[in-house]
Amino acid sequence: MTIKKRLFYSNLVMVVAPLIAFIAASLIFGGILRATLFSDFSGISLVDESLLEIQTIIDDSDMNLLVGNQAAQNDLMDKIADKGFRLWVEQEGEVLFTNMNHREQSYISQYIVSERLQASNQTFWDRTFDFNLLWHRVETNAAPIVFIAVGSNKTMPFEAIGVTSASTIIVFLMLIIAVVVFIVVVISLFLANKIVKKIILPLDNLCDGAERIREGNLDEDIPYGGIEELEKVCGSFNEMQRQLKANIKKNEVYEQNRKEMLVGISHDLRTPLTSIKSYVKGLQDEVAKTPEKQKEYLDVIYRKSCDMEGLLNRLFLFSKLETGNMPFNFDSIFIQKYIATLLDSLEYDLKKNNAILTLENTCSHQKVLLDTEQMTRTITNIIDNSIKYNPSKQVHITVTLTPQDDKINIRIQDDGLGVSTKQLSRLFDSFYRGDESRKNSNDGSGLGLAIAKNIVIAHGGSIYAESYNGLAIIIELPVEKEDSQ
Repeated sequence: MTIKKRLFYSNLVMVVAPLIAFIAASLIFGGILRATLFSDFSGISLVDESLLEIQTIIDDSDMNLLVGNQAAQNDLMDKIADKGFRLWVEQEGEVLFTNMNHREQSYISQYIVSERLQASNQTFWDRTFDFNLLWHRVETNAAPIVFIAVGSNKTMPFEAIGVTSASTIIVFLMLIIAVVVFIVVVISLFLANKIVKKIILPLDNLCDGAERIREGNLDEDIPYGGIEELEKVCGSFNEMQRQLKANIKKNEVYEQNRKEMLVGISHDLRTPLTSIKSYVKGLQDEVAKTPEKQKEYLDVIYRKSCDMEGLLNRLFLFSKLETGNMPFNFDSIFIQKYIATLLDSLEYDLKKNNAILTLENTCSHQKVLLDTEQMTRTITNIIDNSIKYNPSKQVHITVTLTPQDDKINIRIQDDGLGVSTKQLSRLFDSFYRGDESRKNSNDGSGLGLAIAKNIVIAHGGSIYAESYNGLAIIIELPVEKEDSQ
């Protein structure tokens, strides 16, 4: 599961779980509260009904008959008493009749003189003395009559619940909140711990891996399987480590080649320089006294200077190819025509060096993108090597041109002695000539095949060698696609 999905579901659980817990606790609390207060609400309903009945009884009474009629007054008080209430009746501040005792009258005296009860009919509960009171004012032709019915409160309304019950409810509510908070904290800690194990641990492993690389240890991978993104990160880190290790090995090879190149340059320059110095010294010391001998010395000096110039030119060319600074001018060329023309131009030199060249071609109209100058340099160098390093009096060279899928195969095969397997693997290294002693500088600079390799690679091709019945150099070049012609 990805980190995005994991975090989404984790947050969802963190929200939903406490919500469910809170709803469940609220339902439990509601049930307990309802069970506790159900009888109180029922009592309130009964009290309200009694007060309405008392008000109805008063309204149905004859107000004119009540004033001064003892029997009517007693009948009304008896009806009110049946409902559990006592009655106080007054008119213009004078008590008409009452069945309240002195103590009860003292309890309600504050309400009898209260101005706030003079304007309208009211029913309320007295918290201090715990009774229900009905204040009912009836208009008559003479003066308004005020009826006050008072009954003891045996059940309390919700807003007047005692301090003990209210405290219990508050404590219960605080307990519910504490439980919800505790559940949220526990779930958060659990999910945080899971995230730590799934995310932080592999990040620590990555830090350890980076420290190992800093110390030069590139052999130990970071094993991990879990979250998709982190698995990819660890995989990329391991791949980077392998690439770094390969690059280090590659740089070691480059460094070794560089050292060999410096040795080769030193040797190949020292030999002609030593020769030039010797002949110049001979001229200075008048060893060559005759004009013929002096001309011979000067000819040798000139040839050695030309050899040095050729070596420096090849070295400069190789450096440009290695650094990618060599400009190439590619043209679309029919490969069959190009090879045939090139080999024809070499015919004179081949005959002079007692070499027999044969062209075997199975190509017809294939085109290749070529820098003809650089490719000519490559093929000419290969043919020159076949002549130069062949000890026999006559060398046979066969150039085979073959189409192969989307490539053109150019095979240059001679019938010489070939090379050993060890030499074959290093044939295209710079300054490698197969002559470890390098005593003979006339055998070449050792840069020819290295230059050829770089030129072929720049053409998008490949070059390799085979040693069987002589030495064969094979060049593979990509055929130009039809849509690019």
